[in-house]
Amino acid sequence: MGAAGHSLFRALGLAVLLVATGAGAARPYRGGAVATAYPPASEAALQMLDKGGNAVDAAVAAAFVAAVVGPYHSGVGGGGFALVHDAKSGGTQVLDFREVAPKGASRDMYLRDGALVPGLSTDGALSVAVPGAVAGYLELLSRHGKLKPAVVLAPAIRLAKQGFWVTPKYRQMATGRAECLRQDPEAARIFLTPNAQGTPDVPPVGHLIKQPDLARTLERVAKGGAKAFYAGPVAQALVKTVQDAGGLLTQEDLTAYKTRQATPLETTYRGHRILTMPPPSAGGLAVVQVLGMLQQLRPQGLPYRDPESLHLYVEAVRRAYVDRAKYLGDPAFVQVPLERLTSPGHIADLAGGIDPKKATPSASLLAPVTGGPASTLRKDAGPLTPEPEKKNTTHISVIDKDGNAVAMTTTVNYSFGSCLVAKGTGVLLNDQMDDFAAQPGVPNAYGLVTGEPNAIQAGKVPLSSMSPTLVFSKEDPKQVMLAVGSPGGSTIPTTVIQAISNVVDHGMDVARAVGTGRLHHQYLPDELWVDRWGLEPATQSALEAKGHKLRRVDAWGDAEAVYSDPRTHLRYSSSDPRNEGAATGQD
Repeated sequence: MGAAGHSLFRALGLAVLLVATGAGAARPYRGGAVATAYPPASEAALQMLDKGGNAVDAAVAAAFVAAVVGPYHSGVGGGGFALVHDAKSGGTQVLDFREVAPKGASRDMYLRDGALVPGLSTDGALSVAVPGAVAGYLELLSRHGKLKPAVVLAPAIRLAKQGFWVTPKYRQMATGRAECLRQDPEAARIFLTPNAQGTPDVPPVGHLIKQPDLARTLERVAKGGAKAFYAGPVAQALVKTVQDAGGLLTQEDLTAYKTRQATPLETTYRGHRILTMPPPSAGGLAVVQVLGMLQQLRPQGLPYRDPESLHLYVEAVRRAYVDRAKYLGDPAFVQVPLERLTSPGHIADLAGGIDPKKATPSASLLAPVTGGPASTLRKDAGPLTPEPEKKNTTHISVIDKDGNAVAMTTTVNYSFGSCLVAKGTGVLLNDQMDDFAAQPGVPNAYGLVTGEPNAIQAGKVPLSSMSPTLVFSKEDPKQVMLAVGSPGGSTIPTTVIQAISNVVDHGMDVARAVGTGRLHHQYLPDELWVDRWGLEPATQSALEAKGHKLRRVDAWGDAEAVYSDPRTHLRYSSSDPRNEGAATGQD
């Protein structure tokens, strides 16, 4: 058995152990520490640290490997967000390398006779936005890294050539998108295998998937930089594949793509400074608002699994998601009242509207404002719970031996993105256009409802739930204590919020903080989602008595976190036991 096979079975064994025990104790590391959703990605990150690289080198190496071994979550045909903290200067920078709408995109492009056509924004060429991952990863390296791109990309290139083993997670995700993958011959050839009838089907566990075309693309990027992806043969193949299938991507779109720098959102929680993503992330605002409300409502802290406190948490989340639906979009295109939405006064108003004795019906928070951003929201937009096997995205957390830190979340949106592979490149393209409001007030693939500020427009960045976040030590507000983030679509912000609360409020070690059962509300559907370890029966009954409608959701985003002890400076990393990831570090 090769190294990839050993990594697979190590990951599966770890997951079984953690699920059986509820969570495992994270081991300490004296050097840097890493957490990712894939053992090969964590190994690549550790290799960069051992070569003298920093947290950025490690995170970028992990991201490129994730693009190879986790095509259902992320890839070079996608995009993402990163927070980068420099321990020496004490500064933290944001890089937004999210995808953007092609120049040919239009507000009603997924409507036919005024009605939204299912699948147009999630499957195939018309769902593809301009990818930003390669530009983002390489900019992170050039601005903050220490190692050369050829060194950082080497593990990904090797895995693309040698192959990776199909895991149970791969099978789960591919099963949910098998029909979509079959629609593209390249995707079917790479990610599926013929069954007894000759039909492309989901490969068995242990099947080796090699991607020589992707290896050649990565080699070009390692030598030629971002230009090798956004111009030349690779770019030509991207454009031709999309346009031949009826999509909008052009060479002009690729040439014009630019990453965006921003100032992180900042708040404090129980004395800890917190930095998170600003819009077009909606997740960062939710983190700021919900933690702010909890601090006001429970200034002395949150008793663990206390029904009264859980009720307040759920109601706080409900209101944060209402603000998301009303106001948020790409700030380069719409006026987002961010200063007001994050102000102590607004957060106090949100908290003050919570009834401590009963749940607030979501519909009562949706009164249209004449001429305002909420006027297009539909009160009857009540989607079903999204199918968990189709969710995607991945997160990488790193803190190196010097205290530099990276929290980076990347995605191709839906599982396996658009299911479209650019012929001859191995590049699986995103379906990020679904994160726009294809029809304002109508839910997207994650059940999220957004309004006119997130309507489709050429060159615009779609709203995102991704919430990479850094929490700092009380004693030193420039020392990162926790780097955390998660996949999971609409559940990303609530996963991050609960992981932070588990560490700060409940004193959990990082393994238990990410492994403990979680709760989620997103305003619509008006349901309280509970994962399989979320609540005891008595607590469920207490919440139902307050009017909450509970729904069990078995699959949940897997948080990835690294904790640095402010006193000992020992580091602990943890990959969520719900998935197949790996946490590691330097002794």
